[in-house]
Amino acid sequence: MIKEKLSFSEKVKNFLGKYSRFAKAAFILILVFFIVSVCTIGGFDTPGKAMRISPDDEVVFALKYNDSYSNIKNGNYLDRIYVNVGSVYTDVGSNAEITFNYATVPGSSSSSINWSSVNRLGTKKIGNIYSADNAGVSGANYNWYKFYDLTASDKDPLSTSYKLIRLTVNREMLINEVVFVDVAGNRIPAYVTTEGAQSVITSWNSLLGDAFRHNASDSVNLLDSQDNFKRDTTVYKNFTQDEAYTLMQIDNIFLGGEVYEDSTYPILSDFGSLGTLFIMLGTLVFGKSLFGLRIVPVLFTTALLAVVYLFGKRLFKKDAFGFLFAALFAVGGFAFTLGRLGLAFPILAFFVVLSYYLMYKFYEKGISGDRPVKSALNILFSGLCFAAAFAIDAKALIAAIGVIVLFVLGAVKRHREYVTESRAARKEMSDKNAVEMSETVMQENIDECERKEAALAADNVYKCKLIYLFCAVSFIVGTLILTVLSAVPSYFSYVKFYEADPENPTLGLFRLIGKLIKDNYALGGGTSYTLANTSGAFGWLIGLKGATLYSASAEGQYLALNVQLNPAIMITALVGLIFTTAYTILYFVTGGKKSAYGTEHSETILNAYLVLILGLLSSLFAYAFLPNVSAASAMMFTVFYVAFVPLTFYTVYAHDGGKVTSVFGIKMKPSVKLIIAFCAVYFVVFALTVPMVFGFPIDATAAKYCFGWTTFANNGFYRI
Repeated sequence: MIKEKLSFSEKVKNFLGKYSRFAKAAFILILVFFIVSVCTIGGFDTPGKAMRISPDDEVVFALKYNDSYSNIKNGNYLDRIYVNVGSVYTDVGSNAEITFNYATVPGSSSSSINWSSVNRLGTKKIGNIYSADNAGVSGANYNWYKFYDLTASDKDPLSTSYKLIRLTVNREMLINEVVFVDVAGNRIPAYVTTEGAQSVITSWNSLLGDAFRHNASDSVNLLDSQDNFKRDTTVYKNFTQDEAYTLMQIDNIFLGGEVYEDSTYPILSDFGSLGTLFIMLGTLVFGKSLFGLRIVPVLFTTALLAVVYLFGKRLFKKDAFGFLFAALFAVGGFAFTLGRLGLAFPILAFFVVLSYYLMYKFYEKGISGDRPVKSALNILFSGLCFAAAFAIDAKALIAAIGVIVLFVLGAVKRHREYVTESRAARKEMSDKNAVEMSETVMQENIDECERKEAALAADNVYKCKLIYLFCAVSFIVGTLILTVLSAVPSYFSYVKFYEADPENPTLGLFRLIGKLIKDNYALGGGTSYTLANTSGAFGWLIGLKGATLYSASAEGQYLALNVQLNPAIMITALVGLIFTTAYTILYFVTGGKKSAYGTEHSETILNAYLVLILGLLSSLFAYAFLPNVSAASAMMFTVFYVAFVPLTFYTVYAHDGGKVTSVFGIKMKPSVKLIIAFCAVYFVVFALTVPMVFGFPIDATAAKYCFGWTTFANNGFYRI
């Protein structure tokens, strides 16, 4: 038989025909989410390599002024200095000082270069991540900070006769780049080597040679990315303070074990090292750029969106509700905010939710008789996902309690299946012997029954060993191995943070990891925003406070990146939580399957409620009693919370006995019309809140009426 060869278009049509329209819609949703996220996370420009500078060091720059501006008054004079500071090795919230001095080129008769305090351009304080006393600048780490603006400070620009600029600091730090700008707004070329200075200064003498020979070899890193200098106020051009913590961890990994006596080396002890290692992959490929830091979290958020769709499809047994679940999460306010930043929250949420999804598959499907090992892989992979989540944040131990409950329920369900099969074999034998007169045949029936029971028992023992082995290997052994391995690259970071004398460490790796795990349960990674946005985790249920992760002042404009669950979705989710809880209670107290609530859809509704309430409570209690919690910590909680909206809609839909009518030629139940109306409201609210979701500038008056009402409590940053 000769098969007709299909054209490419026919092959595509056949392939797409395998999937429902909602599966295709989910794919388009995930693709659009990824494209929009990638296009709005920032550019590829990096500040280049960093110089590690201490109070014992200094860096001298030779400036090459552009004489072509002679027709512009003072056009080539030094007007502004921009500095990109990386990690500062002092306590988070403390201030560090950076000082710039200037001097003329010394004459042949000079005995020294005059760097007196009279010749200071100025000393500025920079808070490490933020300034706790507000005496320094907050949020300067890894961003382009305008260190000095001579024109704005009502001073004359620095004359071109001052070609020498000296940089000193009072704390050990990494400085990524220094840029000098003239009055006309053009970058002034600078040099930090003897050869470079010779090309600028013709009246060369031994004093200058000594000055530039004192520059450290890595001082050239301060000038290696001059063309990448960008100055803007949006989050598209700047790292958030929380992201500075992530970048600090990456820098700490490459810093090694060298210790400066008067320095402290803070780490983000709220998380383990694995999240940093994942994010670091992006910076290794794209550099320490906005895109490089944020691309890996975007990939995990996109993958989380796909898991949410598959989870919803399995929970509700309908593609339509799986798509609805994914769409609500996509526009719910967290995916486009936290999911687009260089933070570990979406990575943690991905592994926790995937662990729940895989374990729910085991709970629902059990162990296949034909392929027991393959079906038991759900347990193994669920445990490995938990191991990854724990290595990212030890609080996942609480968040995964629901996973263990599902495993226990699945194991009990498997045992009941064995008991049922064993009883069926005995009953079959009893039924045969009840009508059998021959003792020989009766004994044969008994022997056959015993063989069946022995086979069932052996099969049950094998399957039990399999599931418990996979559980132990993944949840216990896998967690231990992955936690230790992921901590190895950060070993020196932990030594410098936890050891009283880092140069002579006494704590082993396991004790260091133990200290870190303990600190995971006491949030300490504060910024000027998280400290202002603190709220009890139970406030997530009613969205009492949003979390501002970035803001910048602009005259007559509101510019901020705010994290908050879509208010319309939040209200529906809270009502849905109450409604489905009441439904579940009434189902059992009124007789279960025999009650008015017992329908063919009851099992689906109750199973979905079980896994969602487990996920909701465990992820809530992971943060419930911790200080300094903000809405930014609620991403994995939000997944389960939002799921109560499609669960409520599915429950209403399943019990909808209303008349089907046609709307625009499409036949719909009353419940479907209600769902569409609610979704329209969700989309309108999302559209209104787009500026605060993406951090776009918007007129302050427009912001007040668009989304100023969305939070019920003023957190100091969020409200107009």
